[in-house]
Amino acid sequence: MWRIYLRIFILITAVTFSLTQVLSYLTNQFYAEQIEQFSIKDANAQIFLVEQYLDNSVGQLWLSRFKNLQKKSNHSYELIPLERAKALISPRNLQRLLDRKVVVDFRSEAYFRRVDTDNSTFSGSSNQVIYVTDKEDRDPIITKIKRFQYSIIFLLLLLICGIWAHLHWRELQSLSKTANEFGSGLLSSRAKARKSAIVYPLAQCMNLMADRTQRLIDSQRELLHSVSHELRTPIARLEFGLELLKNDANNKQLEPRFTSMENDLHELNDLVSELLSLAKIEQQQALPMQSVNTAEALHQVINSLSHLLQEKEMSHSLHSETSTISGDPKLLMRALSNLLRNAAKYANQKIRISTLSNASGGVDIRIEDDGPGVPANEREHIFEPFYRLDRSRDRASGGFGLGLAIAKKAVTLHKGRIWVDQSDLGGARFTISLSSSA
Repeated sequence: MWRIYLRIFILITAVTFSLTQVLSYLTNQFYAEQIEQFSIKDANAQIFLVEQYLDNSVGQLWLSRFKNLQKKSNHSYELIPLERAKALISPRNLQRLLDRKVVVDFRSEAYFRRVDTDNSTFSGSSNQVIYVTDKEDRDPIITKIKRFQYSIIFLLLLLICGIWAHLHWRELQSLSKTANEFGSGLLSSRAKARKSAIVYPLAQCMNLMADRTQRLIDSQRELLHSVSHELRTPIARLEFGLELLKNDANNKQLEPRFTSMENDLHELNDLVSELLSLAKIEQQQALPMQSVNTAEALHQVINSLSHLLQEKEMSHSLHSETSTISGDPKLLMRALSNLLRNAAKYANQKIRISTLSNASGGVDIRIEDDGPGVPANEREHIFEPFYRLDRSRDRASGGFGLGLAIAKKAVTLHKGRIWVDQSDLGGARFTISLSSSA
């Protein structure tokens, strides 16, 4: 927010100062004569005072009266050398000054008049010029008042910019929150903005985009669910037909082919089951929340997968007292099961499981292996459906690329995070970070 605030303030200040300078320059260029004539008329009172009070005296009387003017007038009267006066006025007014006419400098709000041209007033008077300025410009009290006024204007400008930036920052934060929620899978999230807000058109565009995206994703989910469901029937028929064919055929040479066909059908069945699981999770909006001890859930998952883990060297550090969260136990166990299956599949020998408290008061669950690991440039992609790595983690080792996608969906529904990095065992380390309340 402070960056936006400073940018706005600097921009407004710079624009205001620049406009002031430009307007002043243009005014001086196009209306110089009119302003000068107005200034001369405005100074008539002072000119009349000088002419009536000073011009009727000479010598010491003139100087005495001039000192009285200096003391009693609201303006500042000075005697300055002619050469200095020439430097203060524009060249086009030089002849007026030499002819003893009044010269007004409207930029400095001062005027000049030569004392005389023949030294008749006092010795050297022809080389002296009466210089009259506004005394307020030199009065310390007036200067303090003006500084105070400018300070108030500056503070008001700061306040106005601050209020403006704060209002727009809140609106931008609201849009950012909506975008993050939508990006994390909460497809019903929509931007809310007042019609009078500057970001209202942007919010409307975001909502239109979100509506179209949600309709597209919903239609894809419905298609996925329908196709997966419909595949069940032909697969069941194929299994039944294959079983009948096996019973009728006594040819031993056909048994390997029958076995291969059975494996393909089992693989199709598993794929359909995974697709249905993914579709079910994606359609899930509200979770049946209850207290879940992640350490106990991990023990249950380890026991259920003992046939896969019996040849692996297992180590775990599970802390029951700091591992309780709020969530859907079945969904969490499905995510943990998929990660543990993944570790069992690719670990060379070692698997390590641990839980520890995180900064949000929840729990981090880590599942590590000593397998080939995941390249850094592919760590974000492995949670996408049907994504496989190019190396050893391919169809040859089983799976359809849906297990990690299902785990990510399950964790996201719990408002948690899942990521993979390098383990000190040499392989992959998957981490699930959950807050105490989803």
